[in-house]
Amino acid sequence: MLEQFANWVKDVVASMGYPGVFLLITLESTLVPIPSELVMPFAGYMASKGAFSLPVILIINSTAALLGSGICYFIGAKGGKPFLERYGKFFLLRQHDLEKTERVFAKYGKWVILIGRFVPVVRHIISIPAGIARMPLKTFFLQTFIGSTIWGGFLILLGYQLGENWEAVATKFKRIDLVIGVVVVLGLLALGIRFVVRRRRERRERTNNAD
Repeated sequence: MLEQFANWVKDVVASMGYPGVFLLITLESTLVPIPSELVMPFAGYMASKGAFSLPVILIINSTAALLGSGICYFIGAKGGKPFLERYGKFFLLRQHDLEKTERVFAKYGKWVILIGRFVPVVRHIISIPAGIARMPLKTFFLQTFIGSTIWGGFLILLGYQLGENWEAVATKFKRIDLVIGVVVVLGLLALGIRFVVRRRRERRERTNNAD
């Protein structure tokens, strides 16, 4: 399956050129699970062959990442927060939880966004809670730019240097990424279950005290 996806990525990039790279990297910065470990090394490899300009690819990487992350940020800011304020009680979320999220992003947001760009799964979703917390745009875009430029630039230059061997190394990177991603998902599920159990216990205690 991974090989088929790699072939699809190559077809998109080879047939669409720069717009294809821009599209894939934009999607990679949203909730769409496009693997950067395949897109960017292949773009770097194409640059090593002279099909692409390396500086242009590096610029596209940073610009597309900003666009994709910005879209998710505004989804969180314009839709996520009002939705949770109105319907959060059905998900056991209280106004206090939203205020706590805002405080966390106000204090640690720049590090959360920066580090999140290097973590599987997290890089796809981190912009949504940043938007919900209304993280300052200047800080959000700066940290997104720094993180995406370092991560994407590394992968592009890796593909550029590896040449024909880019796919074998990129596939190994992606497998490691998948393992880390599974660990992250399991961790998030564990936190979610812990949150639900604690919230239900608090609700039972309030009910018993009321009686």
